[in-house]
Amino acid sequence: MMHSISRVISPFLVAGAFMASAQAETAPVQERLDAALYKDGVQIVTGTSIIGNDGKAAFVISNGENIGYGHCTKVGNTTTLRSESAFVGRALFIAPAMVDGNKAMVSVSVQDTEFVGKSEDGPADCRSEVANKKGLIVEKRNVVVADGQTIDVPLGDSHYRLVLKLHNVAL
Repeated sequence: MMHSISRVISPFLVAGAFMASAQAETAPVQERLDAALYKDGVQIVTGTSIIGNDGKAAFVISNGENIGYGHCTKVGNTTTLRSESAFVGRALFIAPAMVDGNKAMVSVSVQDTEFVGKSEDGPADCRSEVANKKGLIVEKRNVVVADGQTIDVPLGDSHYRLVLKLHNVAL
């Protein structure tokens, strides 16, 4: 009886060993991404994360607050007031879009803003508040960086500089 069970189980064990071997050969690509944000030559944000071809977000760093305001919409004779919020402060969000071999494409969003007050907008019977802010806002800028490469991400404001460096992770 034991011999017949081992004849049945043996092919599964061999198949499992082959599958484990194949998975080891195609292990997920992992890279270390270093990021540093500078303002007027002074480093203001830094972070490091392990990214891979699994599509997970590299990192989010934020320091600020959400400013609440009311948003009015009017459809026909129906007026609706909805509570909204706007983030004000410093934030760096880097999401890997793709890791392919020794290159990574990342989507970069950067914000360094300050709150400058609220104003009102809209018709007299449906006024909305607007949270006013000023400063740097860069949303979803796609960048490709190669393993071992250090790049500057153009942010469109000469006061700011974002530096990314990609390193292969040897685990």
